[in-house]
Amino acid sequence: MLIHQFDNSTGAYLNSCLADADPRNDGRWLIPAFSTSDPLPERTPLSWPFYRDGAWLLLPDYRGRPFYRQDTGEPTEILAAGKTPAELNLTEKPRPSDRHTWINGEWAVSAVQLAQEKRDAMMAEFDLRMSKARAKNAGKADALAAGLLNDEETYYFKAWSAYQMALVRAIESDKFPDSIEWPATPAPYVPPPPPEPEAPEADAPATDMPADDAPTQEQDPA
Repeated sequence: MLIHQFDNSTGAYLNSCLADADPRNDGRWLIPAFSTSDPLPERTPLSWPFYRDGAWLLLPDYRGRPFYRQDTGEPTEILAAGKTPAELNLTEKPRPSDRHTWINGEWAVSAVQLAQEKRDAMMAEFDLRMSKARAKNAGKADALAAGLLNDEETYYFKAWSAYQMALVRAIESDKFPDSIEWPATPAPYVPPPPPEPEAPEADAPATDMPADDAPTQEQDPA
C-alpha cells in the first residue's frame, strides 16, 4: 500500500513510500505516525499538498523562483511552501533603482523622494552660484576696508556681495524649491563719464567812463 508522509508541524507533504505489512495481522499494513494512505490531490505548478485536519489541501508553493523584498528591493527566495509572495512582502518585479519604493503594489518614486530630489538639485545650484560669487570677492574685504580698491574693484565687490544676499533670499522664499528665480549676475562695470572741462572766464565788458572822469578840453581864452 502506498502511504504519504507529511511534516509533523506544518503538514507539508514530504514523500511517498510503500507501507510495511503488519506481521501480526495478515492483510493489514503498518502506517507510521505523520503518514496517511489518503491519496494525494492533483497539484499545480504553484501549489503543494498539506495534510491538515485529516485531509489533504493545496497551498501556494513558490519555492525556487526569484523574488525581491518590497522593503529593500534585495533579491531573495521562498524556502518553504504554504504562503504567497504577497503574504511575505515579496515581488517578482526587480527594483528599478534606489529611488524607487514599493507603493500600492508597484515600484514607484514617491512624492517625498521627488520633492527631496528637487530640493537637492536647487541647493546644488545655489552652492555653485554662491561659490562663484565668493570666489569673486575672495581676499578683498580687508582691501575694501582699507580703501585699497579702485572704483571698478569696489563696484564689483559690492555687486557680488549684493548678489550673494539675493541668492540667500531666493532659497529662503516660501515658494522654494517649487518655484525659484535666481538673481542675475552683476552687470559689467561702466566707468563714470569724465568731467566736462570748465568754460574759460569771459573778459569783462568795456564800460563808458563817468562824466566826471572824462578828460576836459582846454578852451582858448577869448
